[in-house]
Amino acid sequence: MIKLNDKYYRELLIEELIENHGNDPDTRIIHELGIDFGSNRVDVAVVNGIIHGYEIKSDCDTLDRLPQQIQSYNKLFERMTVVTARKFYEHAKELVPDWWGIQVISQDGSRLITKRTGRKKSSQDKSILLKLLWKDELEGFVDVLGYPKKYKSLKKQQLLHLFNQVACIETIRPYVYQALKTRQFWRN
Repeated sequence: MIKLNDKYYRELLIEELIENHGNDPDTRIIHELGIDFGSNRVDVAVVNGIIHGYEIKSDCDTLDRLPQQIQSYNKLFERMTVVTARKFYEHAKELVPDWWGIQVISQDGSRLITKRTGRKKSSQDKSILLKLLWKDELEGFVDVLGYPKKYKSLKKQQLLHLFNQVACIETIRPYVYQALKTRQFWRN
């Protein structure tokens, strides 16, 4: 049997996500979203009312990095799905938390099959969420919080520290999601 690579799995996943969310102007599909200043990178993220991450483990991958990725992704994503090769299904099912969804590729390689839907979780690490913002977006958050404009001259780390101390997750979350959905120039 031919080994299907990450690119093939990604194409199937993106096709499914576009089918489910393509007509929703309030949804953004993001490839390779860096987390915690790039210490990890999820394959695909979908941002709308929540942030849902998708990690791909193709026939050409291993699950060696998955335990560490789980720790990182659990801090940020409200929903998480592993999209995996059939050969990894049993092991992935043991590794990922119960709230994660699991999709496997069909026997003929033509589609993804949902083995476990997963569910939304309520906790998020607000410092990890804030780190998704670029400097200009952090400066915009100064206005949202009603702080003096002079705060915009603070360095990025200073702003992150300030917002982590004073802002609640209920204020941070919608601002970050809106920033991600409307961001124009994504870095590679």
